[in-house]
This record gives sequence, structure tokens and C-alpha cells, in this order.
Amino acid sequence: MANPSRGRARLTIGLLAITALVLLTLDGRGGGPVHAVRSVVGSVLSPLGGVASSIGHPFTNAWNAAFDQNDLAKENDALREENDRLRGELTASAVASQQLEQLLQLVDIPFVGNTPVVHTRVSTGTVGNFGQTIELDKGSTAGIARNMPVITGQGLIGKVVEVYENRSVVALLSGGSFKVGFLVVGSSAIGIASGTGSDGSLRGVNIDARLPVAVDQIVVTNGLAGSPFPANIPIGTITDVRSNDATLETTVEISMLANVRDLTYADVVLWNAVP
Repeated sequence: MANPSRGRARLTIGLLAITALVLLTLDGRGGGPVHAVRSVVGSVLSPLGGVASSIGHPFTNAWNAAFDQNDLAKENDALREENDRLRGELTASAVASQQLEQLLQLVDIPFVGNTPVVHTRVSTGTVGNFGQTIELDKGSTAGIARNMPVITGQGLIGKVVEVYENRSVVALLSGGSFKVGFLVVGSSAIGIASGTGSDGSLRGVNIDARLPVAVDQIVVTNGLAGSPFPANIPIGTITDVRSNDATLETTVEISMLANVRDLTYADVVLWNAVP
């Protein structure tokens, strides 16, 4: 003969299981206080004793697993949020470190000698990519004029092409919009360099093929009369040499020493060319 209490226990647990499924569905849709109901369900199951416990054990496991999974998902979301925050802090620290390094490079630049410079911040330009111009946050009120050289602690990056009261526009040497005369260090060879439109790459021409030049030699501004640049500002390093015996001319490829990407600071050399 069937045990009535056992039958009632089965019925109660069955109803609770159906209720649990409905509540889980609602919870997945943002539909109700499931944690409160879970507590009530636990109270109902408790008086059923050993019989209900043995019958309801699989349902209880499923119930707990469902809620544990929900809690785990929330914990994972919290961990992902914390991970994103930490990554952001690391990125901000790296940016600050890079900016500090650029600023320190401009504190004492030996190759400009006693020529005064204006420290500026790059307000717009080629962030993360290469281009032809950047904009500085100072202009004519700071003594900046057209054609003045613009440098970083590593060397020449361009020249001023437009000046306003409190800002100025700089054409980057790598963009190829102007040319600069250079001298090959350790040689009497001179030439003219211009950008190729590629980030940091220059091409030097008009070098006398009878004068020896080699890969890894450094080129600097030659400072000849009429040049918008004083002498001995570093430009770059020779990476390739090609000589034409028919024209007695050597062409070189040059890699700029100064990085023109992600610039934060730059100095304008207050130097006016002598005609």
C-alpha cells in the first residue's frame, strides 16, 4: 500500500521543481527576486525530513547548480570589469612614462648649442600613425616664425610652415613637402634629403659619387648659407647606398633618428636663416 506522506512529498517537490524552472526563466529575463524565493523553498523542504530529502535530492542539486552558475557568472563579470580597470591603469602609466621620457630629452639638447628654443606640446597630429603635419600649442607670441626648425631630443623632425598667435603648424620632414641639406658625418660628402611619404624614411640625392659614404654613417644638417636649418642637427642614419657611375652621383636611403609617431612634445629652434 502506498505511503500517503511519501506521495504528498513527491507532489510538493514536483510543484517546487516547476516553480524553480519558472523562476529561473524569469530571472534570466530580469524578472524577479529569485534569491528570496530560494530561501523560502529551502524552508518548505526542510520539514519533509528524510523521505523528502531522498526524493528531492536530485531537484535540490539542480536548483543549487542553477543558482551557483548565476553567481559564478556575476563573479566573472566583476573580474572582467576589474581586469579592464587594471589594464587601463597600466596603459595610462605607459603613456605617462613615454611623455616623461620625451620631455626629459628636451631638457638639455647639446646639438643646438646656445641657440634658444621654445618648448611646445603637440596638440594635434599623427597619433599612432604617420602624416605630413603636426600642430603645436605655441605661436608668434612665443617668438616662433615660419621656417624655424622643429626638433626632439633625437634630432630634426620638421620645420614651421604656418604661424598663428598661439599655435603653429609643422611640416614633418618624413612627409616629403620640403628638402634639407645634409652632411655625412666623417666625410665631406653633402647632399639633399627629403621624405618619401613613409614614416621615418628619407632619400638623399646629389651626393658626389667620388666621395665615399657607407651604411650606418650618420647625416646631419649642413647649415650652408640660405638653409633654414643650423648646422649639425642630427637627421638620420644611412641604410642603403647606390652609386651611378654614369652620372657620378650617389643616392642613399636614410632612416630618421627622431620618431615622428605619437609625439607629445617638440622644441622649436629660434633660428633665422642667414641669406
